[in-house]
Amino acid sequence: MNSPATQAPTVVLVHGYLDDGAIWNSVRTVLDERSIPSMAFELAGMGGRASDPGPFTLARWADDLKSVVRATEGPVVLVGHSMGSQIAELVAARLADQVRSLVLVNPIPLAGTHLPPEQIAPFQAPDLGFDAQRAFRGALATAFPAEENDRLAEVTLHVDPSAISDTATAWNNGHPDGQRPSEFHGSVTVLRGENDPFVTEEIVSAYVTPRFPGATSQTISGAGHWAHVENPAAVAAVITTVAEATASNATDGLPAKAWTAAFEQRTQDSFAAALSPNVRMEASALAKPVERKEHVEALMAAVSSVYERLEFVRNVQDGTRTYLEWEAAAFGGIEMKGITILTRDDEGLITEIAIHHRPLGAVVQINAKVGGPLIEAGLIPAEYFNFTEGE
Repeated sequence: MNSPATQAPTVVLVHGYLDDGAIWNSVRTVLDERSIPSMAFELAGMGGRASDPGPFTLARWADDLKSVVRATEGPVVLVGHSMGSQIAELVAARLADQVRSLVLVNPIPLAGTHLPPEQIAPFQAPDLGFDAQRAFRGALATAFPAEENDRLAEVTLHVDPSAISDTATAWNNGHPDGQRPSEFHGSVTVLRGENDPFVTEEIVSAYVTPRFPGATSQTISGAGHWAHVENPAAVAAVITTVAEATASNATDGLPAKAWTAAFEQRTQDSFAAALSPNVRMEASALAKPVERKEHVEALMAAVSSVYERLEFVRNVQDGTRTYLEWEAAAFGGIEMKGITILTRDDEGLITEIAIHHRPLGAVVQINAKVGGPLIEAGLIPAEYFNFTEGE
């Protein structure tokens, strides 16, 4: 059995406009040879789900994909092609604790393309004839395999024209989240077929990669818009590298997940499950670091119980450290903000905690109203809460 640190993530592949899940078969064959589990997600209204009812929107498809990812055990690498990259990005931002890496293949910007009516019309109401469909893919590809082109042309014949129109409108209009930097802070790799006339290098550099600080870009040689079909070995090689890197860092997301779950349960046992036996904690409201696990457990159970509202608004990973930015209200509506820094060990358990609160009034309230009862109950020595002059 793989340990958490070496567990291979599941690669979830999302197809694009008028395609189906089987379009990933050549990539999946390579991944299977390398013992990397994968699944192809099929969009409602297309392929084997052509009979599914609408609505056919990015939000609906993202909700469907989110359910599939949640049902998948362990970490996930999300891979999206063209319109599928828009959907994959939405889900990655919503399930950042599980989706560790994102691979965008010939990605349409999440904000959409906003083609004018005369340019989007052929996509909204295309010629569904067999030859026309083959010509459509051939025009945007460099080396689309003839047999696969024939198969997809046949698949498209069964898609309802209204679903096609709604689908084209969805990727063209995009999603409001695309107007700002992405909320996904995991690994991002952008792949583009070198000869893609639709998603050009200028589009990627202007509207895709700038939204992901630290994103890497690669060009797939000998490919147009369907890089994963035209050069599946090269695309699968990149996905393999991403999956293996994700597996080696599989414990990175555990501290944040365990910490936020503990705040939801607000019990000493829930915090105990997240902590290393030799955990050490520092905080603005403490006079000195706490270095006994039972003291940290008791303290965090007490602190979590005073929050009337708590929201973790940002999660950033840097090696073994996790930075959680949060906003909260306590003590009858006192608003506060802060950052919690968690350092993990090789098993994903938290070995160091640093909690920084603001404003000062909130720190004083926590010191007095949380520290006092803990001291009286004999759960934590008074020395941790008693500041002396000059401290």
